[in-house]
Amino acid sequence: MKKYYSSIISLMGMLLIVGVASMLDIWMDHLKKIALSEFKVLSNWLLPATIVEFLFAGLLLVWLWYISNKDSNHPVVNIILILVGLGLLFYNYLASVSGLPLPMWLSIVPNSLSSFASAFVAMVGLQRLVFKKIKL
Repeated sequence: MKKYYSSIISLMGMLLIVGVASMLDIWMDHLKKIALSEFKVLSNWLLPATIVEFLFAGLLLVWLWYISNKDSNHPVVNIILILVGLGLLFYNYLASVSGLPLPMWLSIVPNSLSSFASAFVAMVGLQRLVFKKIKL
């Protein structure tokens, strides 16, 4: 049961990372709009955005540490990581080409924190699927 528990926590961490990245994208966009409308300069927006990106990189490293040290290298979990990461990364393109509805909460803009988080999740899943877990 412990093996499945750690896999569930790693999948929940993946959803948390992508969700936090999406919310931070929305927050930084609002902060940028406020800085431009009230102050007419972007300098008041740069410091909080940089701090947020630094803290988000730390969150990614904590998740990577957990799944590399505590989680079992289960192929199903790795395939889920790949599919979710790539699905979120390419959903905007697929929705625009096929005419699918594009919900606002699922909209991931290229070169945003959420797109980088989705790409990171997909690459971690691919790396864990291809390479075996190394005992240190």
